[in-house]
Amino acid sequence: MNNIDFIGDSATFLPLWERASAGAKSLADIPSTDLLYFDSVDISTQKFFDLIRAMLAFKGTTDFASLVLKPDPFNYFHFHFGKYPGFVHRAEHTDDDFFESWQKDPGDSPADCLWANSERYAVLPIPGDWFVYSDRKWEMGVLSGPPDIISFARNFYPFFLDPREGFKIVG
Repeated sequence: MNNIDFIGDSATFLPLWERASAGAKSLADIPSTDLLYFDSVDISTQKFFDLIRAMLAFKGTTDFASLVLKPDPFNYFHFHFGKYPGFVHRAEHTDDDFFESWQKDPGDSPADCLWANSERYAVLPIPGDWFVYSDRKWEMGVLSGPPDIISFARNFYPFFLDPREGFKIVG
């Protein structure tokens, strides 16, 4: 049973959204050699979930958030559903909880579950300094973080990709 629910209050969502938005903007200034790239659909895989949990453990934390940055979380999602397009995942939540949360109906609109209706999404630790951002239009996502987390992730996750020369996911 999925005991994760959409973020319902702005006091929780806004700081996460601000961190994610700032993280996305910062990607334009980070050399591509300091980022790890992956297919944007990887968030739906067990191995990617295992990577998230492994990075949390490596940094000594347990909680993380996943949220949608596009479509507009305020003028679209909150306007229509009275909640925000994101979840806080705690240590007690299972991998099944995580995957089910992304398929959760926000309210009489299964087509608006985050898995079906998310062009851009972010995953970030609470607290922490690494950041996952993905743009499905580009079919690519990136992991950004300090050198120790990049090295750890590179050794843990075998599915990172090499983007074409000069590729930038934002900017």
